Amino acid sequence: MDVLSDLLRVIRFSGVIDLRPEFSAPWLVETPSCLNFAHTIQSDTTHIIPFHIVAEGNCWVKAKTDICQALSPGDIIIFPHGDAHILGDRLEGAPMPIAELLPAPPWQEPPILSYGGGGKITRLVCGFLQCEQLLLHPFLKSLPGFMHIQVFADMTAPLLKTGVQYIIQEADCVQPGSVCLLTRLVELMFIEILRNYMQNSPKEQMVGVLALNDPIVGQALNWIHRDPAHPWTVSELARQVGVSRSTLASRFTELLGQPPMQYLTQWRLQLAAHHLQNTDQSIAKIAYQVGYESEAAFNRAFKRYAGKPPGTWRHHWG
Repeated sequence: MDVLSDLLRVIRFSGVIDLRPEFSAPWLVETPSCLNFAHTIQSDTTHIIPFHIVAEGNCWVKAKTDICQALSPGDIIIFPHGDAHILGDRLEGAPMPIAELLPAPPWQEPPILSYGGGGKITRLVCGFLQCEQLLLHPFLKSLPGFMHIQVFADMTAPLLKTGVQYIIQEADCVQPGSVCLLTRLVELMFIEILRNYMQNSPKEQMVGVLALNDPIVGQALNWIHRDPAHPWTVSELARQVGVSRSTLASRFTELLGQPPMQYLTQWRLQLAAHHLQNTDQSIAKIAYQVGYESEAAFNRAFKRYAGKPPGTWRHHWG
């Protein structure tokens, strides 16, 4: 079972290129947290994952108190939890809020944004991934607040390098169909980054990502994702994996921040949300498919999880 593919199949992402900034030194801009910025750009969801690609020139990024990173052409920075951050050719001075530089949305195509003092040019491609708050998974919640990928300097990710080159090229010369193409390229870029992150990140930084490759938790996840409707218990999962019940429970909680049965319940409800959005199946049939013996029990569980009964939620999000 390819658990990562199963997660990405169900968790809905939508990639967007929203800006093509051209900054000239000196310049310093600030992007607010995702909750505030989503309102500014009229996003359909308040949970957005911003990213920036350096197309030309050099700059710095600063976020919170422990992130201060120099950036070069081809570098990608991602803020999985939507944290506020500052970008500039230097980090001294008062930053300009990005919202004050933006044209009023909606935009037919990503606008070119020019700002700065007229000196050395830095060009960026900026965008975000939209993801409904309901569908966030422990795996994604465990990603670090800041990810820095040196695409052109990393010889182990040729597919990612090619994708970033296409994104920069397409953003520079918008043509018919560019918005659709950029959306798909951004989504593929994020998937490739997740794959590389799983394979190459230091162990101490991987947290929940490490769970997919853990010999205990990884096997348990395989069983859950292979047959989520099965009436699993911790004891049965532990027997399948070949460890004690307490070992499985403690290791699962350590890596994913929740016990196995809580994960199973959440995954069933995420699957149910996926079916509600993408099919016209009855609520009773969806309830049975994800492991609930009665529609009433499913309705109660889904309302606790989503804040709305499944029928109401489907009408809003479907």
